[in-house]
Amino acid sequence: MDILLDSGWKFSSPGKQAEEVTLPHDAMISEKRSATCAGGKQNAYFPGGKYRYERKLNIKKEDLGKEISLLFEGVYRNAEVFLNGEKAGEHAYGYTEFSVSLTGKVKEGENELVVTADNTLLPNCRWYTGGGIYRPVHLIIRGKDAPEYVKVSTISHSPAVIKVETNEGAGVEIFKEGELVASGSAGEFVLQNARLWSAEDPFLYTCTVTRGGEKLSVKFGVRTVSVSSSGGLLINGKRVLLRGGCIHHDNGILGACSYPDAEERRVRILKECGFNALRISHNPASRALLDACDKLGMYVLDEAFDGWYIPKDYHDYSRDFTKHYKEDLTAMAEKDFSRPSVIMYSVGNEVTESAEERGVKLMGEMRDILHSLDPTRPVTCGINVLLDVYVRHGLGVYKDKGEYVKAPLERVKGYKEKRSGSAFFNYWAQKLGKLMFFMSKGKTADKVLDAISPAIDIVGLNYASSRYDKDATLRPERIMLGTETMAGDLPYNWERVKKYPQLLGDFVWAAWDYIGEACIGDWTYYSYKGLPLLAGQGMADITGFPKAQMHFMRTVWGMEKNPYLCVRPLNHSGECPKKGAWQFTDALASWTWHGYEGKRTIAEVYSNAYAVRLERDGKVLGIRKVKANKALFKVTYRPGTLTAVALDESGNETGRTSLKTGGRGEKITVKTEKTRLRSGEICFAELMFTDENGEVLPYKEESIKIEVKGSAAKLKGFGSALCKTDETFTSNIHTAYRGRALAAFIGGERGKSEITVSAKGLAPVTFTIEVI
Repeated sequence: MDILLDSGWKFSSPGKQAEEVTLPHDAMISEKRSATCAGGKQNAYFPGGKYRYERKLNIKKEDLGKEISLLFEGVYRNAEVFLNGEKAGEHAYGYTEFSVSLTGKVKEGENELVVTADNTLLPNCRWYTGGGIYRPVHLIIRGKDAPEYVKVSTISHSPAVIKVETNEGAGVEIFKEGELVASGSAGEFVLQNARLWSAEDPFLYTCTVTRGGEKLSVKFGVRTVSVSSSGGLLINGKRVLLRGGCIHHDNGILGACSYPDAEERRVRILKECGFNALRISHNPASRALLDACDKLGMYVLDEAFDGWYIPKDYHDYSRDFTKHYKEDLTAMAEKDFSRPSVIMYSVGNEVTESAEERGVKLMGEMRDILHSLDPTRPVTCGINVLLDVYVRHGLGVYKDKGEYVKAPLERVKGYKEKRSGSAFFNYWAQKLGKLMFFMSKGKTADKVLDAISPAIDIVGLNYASSRYDKDATLRPERIMLGTETMAGDLPYNWERVKKYPQLLGDFVWAAWDYIGEACIGDWTYYSYKGLPLLAGQGMADITGFPKAQMHFMRTVWGMEKNPYLCVRPLNHSGECPKKGAWQFTDALASWTWHGYEGKRTIAEVYSNAYAVRLERDGKVLGIRKVKANKALFKVTYRPGTLTAVALDESGNETGRTSLKTGGRGEKITVKTEKTRLRSGEICFAELMFTDENGEVLPYKEESIKIEVKGSAAKLKGFGSALCKTDETFTSNIHTAYRGRALAAFIGGERGKSEITVSAKGLAPVTFTIEVI
């Protein structure tokens, strides 16, 4: 019996009044940010804290003789679990799940459960972590003879042969769309007329095992994975090119909380954009995210760590890594084993340890641990070659000044980030630009990779695409993967992914924007005030809106039939932004800029054509040859129609796209994804300033207010994609960015709630959410 412990919790932290909360719960997202916070911009200036969760556990007399445990999917960080005043368990890593046995410790009737988390030691991570019990908690009650586990793997796809592992004596049943198709004892099963799982057809079976009158079920897909330097990545025997993107774990306006609706929405949007793979960076994925990837069809690279035994931040997990890394790897592999979406593991990201002999040995050991736990998937590691080159020259390595002290850092005029490891690389990436490309293929880099390659199945390369041609020629046996790249480099990278079988794919940083590493990628305009909050790195912003760079990637992948036309924002015409190395544009597909007539801007056109012609109201403004899938034009705004025409080498039209100026009327437009919920489900609502016909007004950046009447639904998060702001995601008032904002409502009590959205000078919009 698996009971979700989502309600009935009382939350408290020092200096704050206790409150009733429902899990998952991110305690950090409601904290007051400050420029003096020890985590700095990496943690988006959230201060962190100590968090306490309490609730009652009622245990029936007949369950006292059974196996009773708690499963925590994620607590950030340094969790301790107490039952009836006695410590029952603890867990250091904030990103892996863990179990705590309560067998023999519980009593009949009411028991007192307390969970604490300590996130006061900052900085401890290079991005926003969240804090507290941010993923679900389960109470597991099983009879002595009940099945404890079930694992399903695919032996072959033609014929379809699966292997089921479970406790001895358990009966096995395999169901296809509710119909029993195979049964027996644990072992191998041949599935007749099997339907295979892939990103294009994510078909799921159900395996149920029974013993002692109790059942345990898992969904699985019939899917094989193999890699070779000659054949590339084969899914069910067919070569697949990974159109990948990296994502962090937070869900934007919901903070770090992992809700099935939020994770499924994110995966669905990214798949619609053209991605077929996600790298979960730089920590293991939540169950809800993997459920969405299994269901919707998305290949997953699940990653264990951002660092090993050398710190990147003063209080990070390196201080606990050596003691716990084996159990963390085990937790990841056990969580992922039966999932068809997970096709490979990563043991780390941009670890400076990979530049030294001890680190390479550890890499090989972790690969072997994962192979012993799960022989069905290859193992990689995201290697920042240039960073390792620096390390070999004594640069970019974190060094403690004296003995490590497990206590909060003294804050004098704010915390100053120590540039080492990934932060060191990020700093120089801004400075060096294209020089990075050449520096990753020198002789020192050769030695680094020659040492690493034997310790890993697939060499993951971060920002080292200059290696592709060289290694494909001189190291043809080496299997490579672009584990982290920039969108602007995709034309170069994708040509090589298609050309070289040993290059499995490309993962852009980042597919979806995130909290923390604030303003590292965004075009930051100084007219925006407030503390940096978001990275500004995503191909989709935190509201899920695909940005121009997303369409650029789709163009390179061959998914855009017509040219994509966009212009840099007219409301910042003449303003010089600070540009991050990861974003090459901030353009928008809009020609509606009322009040900015006569302002000059840049029109960008993305195309696979030979050349592009730009027209305004039928008048030719210019013709540009397309270079690296892009052409730029200077243009002055005036209402009308802006058109991009794609041309072949003979000047013949092959496609066109137009942007037309919208009307001058203004209103609030609300788009909800669903308005009938169950308790605990999430309803997302896109809020937009539009003209009378629904055309978004991108220059409209004004406050929006949300009011909720009734207890059926609650406003769970509200915000925009603006990277610099002092507004919070927990308020009912937020300023739109580029005409858009996003709200999330959570279902509570059965009934109906009336939601009113209003803005100054405009008619309010009201809609209803019903909880069933």
